[in-house]
Amino acid sequence: MAWIDRVWGLTRDNVNSVRGRLVLLTISLLVPTVLSIAFLLGSADRQSRAQLHEQMLTTARALSGATDRQTTVGVAVVETLATDQALLAGDWAAFHSRARRVSDDRSGWVVVFDETGQQIVNTLRPYGTPLPSMPRASKIPLTDQSGQIQITFVPKGALILKPVIRVSAPLYFRGKLYTLAYVVEAASYASVLRQQRVPERWVVTLLDKDCKVIARSVRHEKWVGHAASADMTENLRRSNEGVNRSTSLDGVPTVVAYTRSPQTGWTLVVAIPRADLSRAVTRSAMAATGIFGLLSILGFGLALFFSRGINREVGRLAAAARAIGQGQPVVTPTREGLEEIAAIHVALSAASRELQTREERQTLMINELNHRVKNTLATVQALARQTFGKADARSVAVFTDRLIALSDAHDLLTRGGWRQADLGELLALCMGAHGGRILRSGPKVSLDPHTAVALSMVFHELATNSAKYGALSTPTGEVSLIWRIETSTSTLTLSWVETGGPSVSAPGKPGFGTRLIDGSIRRELKGEAHFDFRPQGLMFEAVLPLPMLDVGRWVNPV
Repeated sequence: MAWIDRVWGLTRDNVNSVRGRLVLLTISLLVPTVLSIAFLLGSADRQSRAQLHEQMLTTARALSGATDRQTTVGVAVVETLATDQALLAGDWAAFHSRARRVSDDRSGWVVVFDETGQQIVNTLRPYGTPLPSMPRASKIPLTDQSGQIQITFVPKGALILKPVIRVSAPLYFRGKLYTLAYVVEAASYASVLRQQRVPERWVVTLLDKDCKVIARSVRHEKWVGHAASADMTENLRRSNEGVNRSTSLDGVPTVVAYTRSPQTGWTLVVAIPRADLSRAVTRSAMAATGIFGLLSILGFGLALFFSRGINREVGRLAAAARAIGQGQPVVTPTREGLEEIAAIHVALSAASRELQTREERQTLMINELNHRVKNTLATVQALARQTFGKADARSVAVFTDRLIALSDAHDLLTRGGWRQADLGELLALCMGAHGGRILRSGPKVSLDPHTAVALSMVFHELATNSAKYGALSTPTGEVSLIWRIETSTSTLTLSWVETGGPSVSAPGKPGFGTRLIDGSIRRELKGEAHFDFRPQGLMFEAVLPLPMLDVGRWVNPV
């Protein structure tokens, strides 16, 4: 590997660095991968597609020749019968007998009709049987006495009422114009297409000069007589032969090879679904892919060899990070490793010791602070009782309850290290005195300390007012407390709905409790508060912006 050291300027001193190992890993992966993909897969894909396209076009030419030979039979019959003396003498009975012998060993039949379209002879029926007129018979000018043979696709035969192919020639004798035709069902061409050995998923279609379907190897009865798809028509407008993309009449994206016969003007189309084409190309490229796979295995082997040490060192680094997260000490490894990772280990070990020291100090300070806050609240409670107890005992009791709610919130935050408090637990503390009459439900939400303290006061006030004047003041009253998270706006919505209590009416002016709730929501928490004093009970809703510390599912256990 000395050439790698010269190219990248590496030395033995920095081979054990993360940069050095990653350079070796990158080289071992990129060199075989880029060379293999560029040389093998690119050329194999192009070659496989070209071979398959050529195979499709060769198949189309062969099938076009087969249909031409089928049509040549009709041309030979017409040319032979056009010189029959009984026909030229107008002896229709004798001509019918001769035409019947010619067509007996073939799949078609012979028809003669005049310029009005009236059939005179049809070997499908005994001579003398009344025959129908040809539907929409082609008018052949009297001046056209050349006897040129025409090959026509007719969507509906006059006698069998099925799509047919008509090989016809105009004949002028005894002062009248007649048409001699050899007719065969279009389905016979579908049989010719099916007899050819083409892959099962390939679809072969024969189109006439007007791009109408004459025969199809798959679902012939459904599509015979239909016009070809627009993109196939456009392909034929541009060239008589080629390979291009198209969409089949069944709506399947395909690749088509097509060729137009100079003899009949018909077009033979061979179509293969594009998905099948991709699979075929993939199979043909397996040899090239095998070589690429071997080189890739070699590259990955080199990469694994050089990255093993990196993985081992990074694993120890991850273990050290997990230990810090769990509050455990991190020990610096004694054995040598990668320089950068060893330096990080030393830093993590020092950070672990510092974090443990800070956490011990923080715990001591929080406990001391909580102890002092609770002592202060107890002192405030005692002063309130001594100062206002005789004057207004009820107000003192309300004030005391508010202090207790604030103290409970402090206790909950202290248990969480003043980092976060669970909304469900906070509401359970605020509503605990009312048992199962307050039904609580909502997702698990972790609150920051400021939001937790403010909400404890809000819901303590709601519960107190309900116990005095609302649903909780009667034995049958209930309260539904539901909260939900709006993830799109990062907001928390809390709904307080009272039912079953005394009739409620809006107060003349907001009381202290209403002002406390509104001020806490709007000023302290920057949210929105809505009071609806319905006759059947108060409905309160608050919407708060909330940093999402943790969201789960919490349901009232009562």
